[in-house]
Amino acid sequence: MPWRLTTDVAEFQTSAGAFLAGNPVENAPLLTETAYLAAVPGSREGLLLGAWTDDAGAVRGALVRAPRHNPLLTDMPREALVQLAAELPGPPGLGVPEHLATDAIAAWQQAGTMLTPRQTFTVHRLGELATRRPPTGRARAAVASDRALLHRWFDELMAALPGDPSDRAYVIDDPLEFGGLVLWEVDDAPVAMCGRSRTVAGTVRLGPCYAPDGNAANAEAAFMAACAAATRSARHVLVLAPTAADEEARRLARAGFVPAATRVALAPR
Repeated sequence: MPWRLTTDVAEFQTSAGAFLAGNPVENAPLLTETAYLAAVPGSREGLLLGAWTDDAGAVRGALVRAPRHNPLLTDMPREALVQLAAELPGPPGLGVPEHLATDAIAAWQQAGTMLTPRQTFTVHRLGELATRRPPTGRARAAVASDRALLHRWFDELMAALPGDPSDRAYVIDDPLEFGGLVLWEVDDAPVAMCGRSRTVAGTVRLGPCYAPDGNAANAEAAFMAACAAATRSARHVLVLAPTAADEEARRLARAGFVPAATRVALAPR
């Protein structure tokens, strides 16, 4: 069966939503991207979504390419990969489950593009949130009156991450709409932030945490508060981090996270 490609988010969610939700931890990047795209109007230039069905009509693979991002793939049969490589012969990069990387490289090589693993990411899932004494301060949900401050912090964060394609609306504006941004305050003044995605298929993905003065304790306090808030709406609270970031892995383990899946970023050789 051929791929069914579309730019209609609602159509994609209808056709592939149940398939994505069947493995919400591994598919979390695709789930959270489509939940955001469905909720926030805006430019859809570069958007591409797709579902591949087998001969029985069951969805066996899916693709999400958000604007300005590389395509993200789910697990899928080799036949689906070969067909998709013919449809997208020269991608600037791909995000795939680790166990699919070898087949994806072979499929795109057949289509004339040489891909190679660039970076490996681990999906960490929260087990039981650790109990620890936070630094002096308190957590609260960010509100509309915090928007200007949060936009300034976003600009500072992105300046430190050149090339990061994160959207301001995804990191700041959309979480503000549903109470998904946590601020850590000291003496009633915000000193750190941490956000989360919308809940979809019982899954929440934690976003970036930031303390403008580089205070790690305040950033960690905001992170722990965001984790606690996420557990009230989700079964799976996830963080995606580079596999090679050993210190980050140790920090997540201390908070109660365990490795649950691995994804690989492929790039042209």
